[in-house]
Amino acid sequence: MPGYKLIFLISIFIIFNLCDLCMAEALNHRDTVVDALRHSPNLRMRIEDIRISDAQHRTSIAGLFPTVNVSGRGERYENIDTRNTTNIETIGNEVVGGNQSAWRSSVNLTGQYYFSHWYKKRYEAKYYEHLKDYSVHQCETEAKKIIREVTDIYGSLIESKIKLDYSSRILMHLKDIMRIKKEARAVGHFSFEDILKAETDVISTEKEITGIQKDKTDLLHRLSVYTGGSYSENTVIDPIVFQGEIGAIDKKRAAAGAPEYKMRQKEMEAIRSKTTSARNNLLPDISVYTRYDLFNSSPDTLDASLRDTRPSSYSAGVLVSLPLFDGGARLWEWKKNLYEIRKQEEGIRAALEERYKDIKTISDGYQNLTRSYRHFKKLGDQYAKMISIGKKAQALGERSNLDMLELEKDALSVERDLKISEQTLAVYETQLELELDYNKFLRKYDGDRACSY
Repeated sequence: MPGYKLIFLISIFIIFNLCDLCMAEALNHRDTVVDALRHSPNLRMRIEDIRISDAQHRTSIAGLFPTVNVSGRGERYENIDTRNTTNIETIGNEVVGGNQSAWRSSVNLTGQYYFSHWYKKRYEAKYYEHLKDYSVHQCETEAKKIIREVTDIYGSLIESKIKLDYSSRILMHLKDIMRIKKEARAVGHFSFEDILKAETDVISTEKEITGIQKDKTDLLHRLSVYTGGSYSENTVIDPIVFQGEIGAIDKKRAAAGAPEYKMRQKEMEAIRSKTTSARNNLLPDISVYTRYDLFNSSPDTLDASLRDTRPSSYSAGVLVSLPLFDGGARLWEWKKNLYEIRKQEEGIRAALEERYKDIKTISDGYQNLTRSYRHFKKLGDQYAKMISIGKKAQALGERSNLDMLELEKDALSVERDLKISEQTLAVYETQLELELDYNKFLRKYDGDRACSY
């Protein structure tokens, strides 16, 4: 009866473990990137920057239209002037004196249009339009940075997973080797030093596994900061698909299409428009204006004054305003913008060189690791043949179990390095795809929605 209870408890334990495994969350690279883009507060801030720039652009466009204002007034006027004046006195069409206290009402309709806005405000509007485009590319640069960092973390997670899996299998072989050597020492086949070395190998591998588990936990925590998700040790991590090759690389085309370069370009265009606007501020302001006034007064009530409000005056004209002296403020504003253009030209050149460097670094890393990958693959094939031959020899009694364990352990080490190289190459491929064509990459992963507003 106790035996049945033990079997029952073991069965329950296995079922619960299998359930945990079935319910474990699965991670893949695409979903991780999308989650990071959706969660990032920095990216949301950049999107709000786009909206702010768009509002500024629309505000500056509104300045090109004429302004029309209407104002009205209802008041009680008390004459405290003791002089006997028979005429109503006005200043700027406003009644300021007269011989009769009364209720007064007035309506003023004014309109003004600046022709000078077409050579001043128009370039200011262009400046804000380019700033809006700059904000879009700044957002894309932030999204690209997030994708790059998340891809690096995800690649490191896969590497930790591979190391953990293979180190656990190698540890099992090392324990078997240690056990066999201890048994063989009893009959005098191995020295105490051999046993100590076998035990040291086991302890070192256990320590290595502990370090890998810690690194994996840290990486999961770092990833959760980017995605806002919660991951456990049981989280299943899908590998990145390894293509095995990269296409032709056009560095100039890739750099010209990079959001970092486009961002600098739009910033340059914005500064050029701002410089033109600052230069044109040295020119006079020219506007046309008109004003239409209605007025009435009544000694009785405000209502009587309002009912009989009538046209009183009309004016129209051209206003020209030319700054004669402002201490050189406008001139130096223009020169400051010229210096900013020179600075931005260097910034564009630096952005291009940075893109070239990143593409070359990834490309060179891919090529160098590809050579190592081929060597690991050849070694793996050689070990597979050696294991096949060794098993046949073991069946004939020509190879010991210990020799086969040592051989399989070495084969596992090579296979581990091969898998790590393969996934590192897959990360390189992903990073290179991102660098060569950001828009295509984003359409594939996120449908180009990262910086939509």
